[in-house]
Amino acid sequence: MQRSGLLASAALRVMHPELYWAGLKTLLKLGNWAEEQNDEELLSRLRHWASVFNVATVMCNRTTQPHRDPRCPPEAFDIMTSIGPYGPAWMDISNFGIRLAYNSGTMVATCCRIARHAVDVNSGDRIMWAWYMRDTVHNFADVPRPPYARRM
Repeated sequence: MQRSGLLASAALRVMHPELYWAGLKTLLKLGNWAEEQNDEELLSRLRHWASVFNVATVMCNRTTQPHRDPRCPPEAFDIMTSIGPYGPAWMDISNFGIRLAYNSGTMVATCCRIARHAVDVNSGDRIMWAWYMRDTVHNFADVPRPPYARRM
């Protein structure tokens, strides 16, 4: 889990540096808050959290129906990675007319609040990590939303 989090964070650092720094700042402020509150459980979790994203979802052998993630900030990238020995898989981003080969080891970054996405896997074993951020966590830590990513 930590390696996946580090890899997704490194990719975000390149793709959207302002979001990367906002995520890191949020986690640091949460750590300071937890220390002030003497919340040892949260501090312990944060010490082992190896990602600038504040949410992770792990799914195994699941086909996902077309959906959007309305609680994610529109300026944010979600990063999804899939690994395992499985047959052909496809990620459809239907409202943009995009269909991607989603083979083992593929990493996809998109704004899942805007992009309607689905994954279809026919056979085999697969683990998928989705790394993303929630506005509520950034708001609690008083870290403003970064702007949309810009091409540099």
